[in-house]
This record gives sequence, structure tokens and C-alpha cells, in this order.
Amino acid sequence: MKSVKRALLLAGCIAACNSSKPEVTGLGPYSFTKTTRGKIHDGVCQPTELTDGRKATWCFALPPIKVGNRIAEVDAYFAGTDDKAPLIELQLKVRGCVEQEAEQWMRERFGPPIETKGTREYWKNSFLWAGAFLPSEPGRCMIHFLPITENGEIERIKNKQ
Repeated sequence: MKSVKRALLLAGCIAACNSSKPEVTGLGPYSFTKTTRGKIHDGVCQPTELTDGRKATWCFALPPIKVGNRIAEVDAYFAGTDDKAPLIELQLKVRGCVEQEAEQWMRERFGPPIETKGTREYWKNSFLWAGAFLPSEPGRCMIHFLPITENGEIERIKNKQ
């Protein structure tokens, strides 16, 4: 009986040691599995409407996030206007962006991109999709994060000129 318990314990330890780190569900204090409109206490939040007509909340002037050696402005969008509205997009606006630095920062967090098209790179896991525009305009990079359930918004961003 003791040998069976030891074998099970050893198997559990081996499985734990060989398991990969959990997939990223968001960035910093923002998680697509946990963050709701009611959890945002900094910045400014206003009602808005998404391009598909849904009511939403746009929060801006949120605490910045560092992308490489640069500071990124953070905007967050929520699906609805009440406190239970879930996070549906996180945007990072990196001014004075060094494209290679932003790309390296993304690769460190998400691995290699699943697709590259010109100055755009895309990442995806079981929880989120990310699109980096490196640059989106001279001296500025824009990085979008959305839950994978936001297919319409992901397509809209991918088709943006």
C-alpha cells in the first residue's frame, strides 16, 4: 500500500514539474476572466457604443503599463455600463515606441506570434487574442487585447487600415 501511495505521489510531482505555466488571461491588473467595470476605480469611464451597436463603457487615463522601456497609456472597454460588465478590450498606446522593443515584450509574455502581416503581429491562446501594430503610426505602437469570444471586434481590428 505504501509503495502505491509513493508511486502516486511521485507521478503527481512529475506531472507538476512537467506542466507548463498557466496561460495568460490578461495583463497587469486586467484579466478577461475576472475584471469587471465595477473593479475600475482609477481613470475616467464613460458610456459608449461599439461599432456593432452594443452599449459599452470606455475607461481611459488608467494607470500606465510599461512596455519594454516605454510607458503605455491604457484604455479599457467593457460590454455594458453596469458594474458587472466584463472587460472586452484592453488597448495599450505606446508613444515613442521602438518596434523591436515592443515586439520583444510581447514575445516574452505570449511566445512567437501566430501570424505576421507587414507591421502587424497577432497572438492567441485559450483566453485572449492580441494584435500589435508596430508601428500604428510614426513613433507610436498600438497593442490590442481581446477575449477570444470577441470575434467581430477581432476581425474589425485585423481589417483596420
